Amino acid sequence: MGAYRCEASGLWSVRGLRVFVILCGFLLCPVSQARAQGDIRIPLNDAGIFDPGREPLAVGYELLRDAEDVAVRIRDLRGQVVHQYRFVDLLAGDHSFDWDGRDQDEERLPDGNYELVFEVRFKDGSRGRSLVTVRIVTMPQAPGAPAPDPLPPEKHDYQVSGAVSSFWRHDGENHEDTGQVRMRTRFSYADDNRRADGVLSVIDTYPGGDTNYDASQAFAEQRWENGKIKGVFREGLGGFDDPIKLFSDFKSERKKFGFRVDQGLGALQATGLAYTAEGDVDTEGSGAAARLRYGEEGRWQWGAGFTHREALLLDGSADRNRNQAMAADLRVPILEPLALHMEFIHTEDTEKSSDNGYTAIAEYDQGRLRLSTGYIDLGKDFAADFADPLHGITSDARGFEASADYALKTTWRFLKTPIFTAHFFDLKRHSDDEKVREIDTSLRFAIGERDTFFINWYGQENEDGTTHTFLGTATHQWNPWWATSLQTNYIDAEGSGTWRFTLDTTYRQEQQTARMALEWIRRTIDASALSPYEEASLRLDWNNTHWGVQLQSRYSENEDDNGYNFFGRVEYRREMLHRYQVITYASLGNRSAFDFEKQVEMGVEFRF
Repeated sequence: MGAYRCEASGLWSVRGLRVFVILCGFLLCPVSQARAQGDIRIPLNDAGIFDPGREPLAVGYELLRDAEDVAVRIRDLRGQVVHQYRFVDLLAGDHSFDWDGRDQDEERLPDGNYELVFEVRFKDGSRGRSLVTVRIVTMPQAPGAPAPDPLPPEKHDYQVSGAVSSFWRHDGENHEDTGQVRMRTRFSYADDNRRADGVLSVIDTYPGGDTNYDASQAFAEQRWENGKIKGVFREGLGGFDDPIKLFSDFKSERKKFGFRVDQGLGALQATGLAYTAEGDVDTEGSGAAARLRYGEEGRWQWGAGFTHREALLLDGSADRNRNQAMAADLRVPILEPLALHMEFIHTEDTEKSSDNGYTAIAEYDQGRLRLSTGYIDLGKDFAADFADPLHGITSDARGFEASADYALKTTWRFLKTPIFTAHFFDLKRHSDDEKVREIDTSLRFAIGERDTFFINWYGQENEDGTTHTFLGTATHQWNPWWATSLQTNYIDAEGSGTWRFTLDTTYRQEQQTARMALEWIRRTIDASALSPYEEASLRLDWNNTHWGVQLQSRYSENEDDNGYNFFGRVEYRREMLHRYQVITYASLGNRSAFDFEKQVEMGVEFRF
C-alpha cells in the first residue's frame, strides 16, 4: 500500500504567489520537543494530513550510522502514547514504515494532531532523537454517484514473505573488512476469528560476530463473540482507556512473553493481562494488570484498574522492587457533548512510601471543536510504573492542564480550512514548589489550491531549564508531479541553540521519482570549545522501476576544523515471476563522517 499524499489542483494566481513568498519570509524568522536530529534525519518534520480510511501514512527517515534499535512512539495532543513501533538492528541508510492511524489496541484514532517521536540508540552507544507531526482528517466523499466497489482481491488465509541479504563493507581508513548475512521470514494468518503473525530474524556478523535473533517476534489472537485472547512474544499488549492510562505497553519491557484477555458481558467490559521478561533482560521484570469498565457509551461509566510489577533493583543486588497501583474512575455525561471524567489512584512501592493521585477532566467534543480542561495531582511518592498520566509527568506534580482543537469549515477570502490546536499545563512540584510548564500550539492552513502552511511553537520550563522550539513549513504544489517545501526550525535550550533550514523539491510519477534537498544547520553549545558547529548539505535522489541513485555532499565546520564529505549509492532492482525481487547495490563513502572516508559497501538482497 502506498503512502497517503495530498495533491492540489487549481490555477496559480499572482495573489497566491505573493502570499506564499511573504509567509515563507515569515517562516525564516523565529519565535514540541526539540527537533534536533543528530544522526537521524527526517526529510520534513511535518507530514501534513492523511485519511487512514484511504491509505496508510508512509513515514521515512535516514540513519547516518548503524543503529541498535529505533523506538517510534505516537503521542496525542496531551502527550500520552497511543501507539509505538520498535525496530531492531538497522543498518545506516533510508528506512520507512506505514502507520494506519490506529492505536495500540487496533482502534481507529479520532481526527486530530499526533506526533511520532523517534528515539534511536546507535551501535556506539550514542543516541538520536527527532519527531514528525501529522494530522488525521477523515475526508468527505466527493459528491455524485458513489464509485462501484472494486473486485475483491485474491485472498489467502495465510501469507509467507521474507528476505535473505548479505553485505560486505571495507573501511579504507582502518583497513577493516566487515559484513553480515541476514535472514528474515514472516508468516501471517488471518480469518474471521483468528490472527497470527510471526517473524524469524537471524543476523550473523562476520568476522567473529555473534548470531543475533533480537528482531524475532510473534503474536497469536483468537476472537469470539464479545471477547478475545492474545498471546505475544516481543509484541505489544495494548493499553487501558482510563484518563491516566494506568497500563501503557511502552512502559513495559520489549523482550517479553505475555498474554491478554478481553471479555464483554453486556455493559461490562473486563480486561486482564500478564507478562514475564526474557532471561537475558537485565531487569528480569514481570507484570500483570486488570481493568473493569461498566456502562454504555453516552451514559455513566464506572471503571476500576490494578497493576503489579516486579523487577530487580538497579543496585546490582538480588533484591526485587515491587510496585502496585489501584485506580477507580468515573465518566459522567453532563450535557451532550460535554462530559466529566475523574480518576483516583493509590500506589505502593517498596522503594517509596505509599501515595495517591487523582485527576478530573472536563471534555467538550463537537466534532470540529474539541476542548478539555482539568486538574491533576500526583503525590511526591506517587509511583505507577506502567501509567502514562501526562507528557513527561509521572509523579510529584499538581496543577492545571487544558487543550483545544478547532478546525474551521469555512473559507475566509483566500485562507482555507485553518486548523488551530493548543495544549498546555502549569504544574508545581510537591517536593520543592518548582514550576513545571509546557505549551504546544500549532496552526495549519491553506492558501488557494496549491499552498499549505504549518506553524508550531513549543515551550517547556522545568528543573532542567527552559526550552523554546519553533517549526514552520510551507509547501507549494507546482503541478500534480512537482512540489517544493521550505522548513525552518529553531531550538533555544538551556546552554545551546540550533537553527535548521531545509529546502526540499520532489518529483513523483507512477514509475519515476526524484528529489533534491538542501539543508543548513548551525548549533551553538556554551560548554563546548568547538562551538559553533555549522553544516551545509545537498542530497539528490532518482528512482525508477529498476534503478536508484543517491548522491550526498556535506560541508561541516566548527571552531577548530572543517571537512567535506561525499556519499554515493547505486541500486538495481529486478522483479521475477511477480513474486520475487532481487536487489543489488554498491556505495562509496560514510554518511556520518566529518571528512570523506574511503569506505566501500556492496550488498545483495533476495525478497519473496
